[in-house]
Amino acid sequence: MASDPDNHDGPGSDPAPGADEVELLAAFDRLSPQGSPGWALADSLRRLGEVPSGTATTAPWRGLPDDLWERGRAAKAGQRMMGDVVDSLAALMDANARQILEAGDREVQDRLVAAWDALRYLAARVEQLEARAHPTDDLLLEPSGLVAGVDPSAWVDVAVTWFGTPDPDRPIVAGESVGELANALRAGGHRVRMVTPRGPEAWLAAAGSPAGDVVLGDLAATLAACEPGAASGVVLAGPVDRFDLPAKVALLGDAVRAVAPSGTVVVLATDQAAWEERLTPVARDLVPGRPLHPDTWVLLLRRLGLPDPVWHRPATGSVHAVVGRVAP
Repeated sequence: MASDPDNHDGPGSDPAPGADEVELLAAFDRLSPQGSPGWALADSLRRLGEVPSGTATTAPWRGLPDDLWERGRAAKAGQRMMGDVVDSLAALMDANARQILEAGDREVQDRLVAAWDALRYLAARVEQLEARAHPTDDLLLEPSGLVAGVDPSAWVDVAVTWFGTPDPDRPIVAGESVGELANALRAGGHRVRMVTPRGPEAWLAAAGSPAGDVVLGDLAATLAACEPGAASGVVLAGPVDRFDLPAKVALLGDAVRAVAPSGTVVVLATDQAAWEERLTPVARDLVPGRPLHPDTWVLLLRRLGLPDPVWHRPATGSVHAVVGRVAP
């Protein structure tokens, strides 16, 4: 295939990657296990078990310097009077130093083995706890695949009224499965960074979006990595239905932290009765959590410092909206 000469930085250089390719590579970096707590623990254990190739060892004692007794008349006299004693004492001190070093090496090695064992047993206990907290992780690659995505269509026409004046420097972070709502916010002048863990959805959304405004990744991880006040608003949908309670609270806390003063936090929560009706028996058994009641979201937002959250009931559909504004 002929290359586009306008897409080169210079003669003989490779074409500049497109926005979709840049986002795909960034998603691989985000989803890489390197840097995760599990990876860091395994790497630490590996380094503890390695024997450094350049380990220093004590060289054999070669006796006193050959010219020791040639350094002046006093030294020659000392050789005649105490030469044998000095030689014996030096050899004794060398042997004693070697014993101390060897004993120290054994003690250090014992301590390293103890540290290795302690970390191994700690890792085993953490794995047991994680297995109890997330028993389906080994059975399902994506538990959320058991649950239908959120339909935000009831709020597309009014969502723009929840946010203030568009901020060109701070985006609205929105996820998951909120493409239609994100487009409506963009039409209202807002910059929107849509986050989704689903490749096909991200690929389709990236085709018509500015570079960097579609993130293929986890919404919770994206918000946790946001700098405080880096977003003008956040729209939460999807994980707020299926996460367990600690993860829900952590997600909401990260969302509030990421929003600048006077910004808006929106929770799109599925109606509990509708959620139960939609679930298959398998999903009902295996999904970690279920939707909270809108009143519960109102309480949580108040506890996180948002003064007057409002619960909006849908005229159609089964997705409620709880809207709160961060204090100025």
